[in-house]
Amino acid sequence: MWRSLKNLFYSLKTYADLSPDLQMRRYVNRVLRDRRPSLSASQWYEKFWQPLDVSKPISDFVYTHMQDYSGLDFSKAYPSDRLNEDLHLPLVCWFDWQLSLCQDFWDCFGVDLSDRFNPEALFTVQELVLFLNYQLLSINHS
Repeated sequence: MWRSLKNLFYSLKTYADLSPDLQMRRYVNRVLRDRRPSLSASQWYEKFWQPLDVSKPISDFVYTHMQDYSGLDFSKAYPSDRLNEDLHLPLVCWFDWQLSLCQDFWDCFGVDLSDRFNPEALFTVQELVLFLNYQLLSINHS
């Protein structure tokens, strides 16, 4: 009986450690909401990514999927937003969001990122978008 109770306790503790910090997620969304207008996926692409020659499918992928992983309103995310310091991705996402991103990228584009994607090496939304765009371009030019 004690073993079962102990296992339950550790399971709940582990679940909490691996779950998103909902209070931090609300805080980041509030900061984004209070300071920035919402952009549609097309507006987000035209304003930020088209001038950098990022493909529209990559822009759309980040716009929708990063919102799914983080719970953050990416219609208000700017290229200069830092993934850790501003958006707090390690705190607001589930612990395995990187695996989900790699799987979704494979499903959408047929490109395997599992051996190349390291979110700790990327500091801003722009770096993330450019990294993903480069991965797609490098496969298409091979």
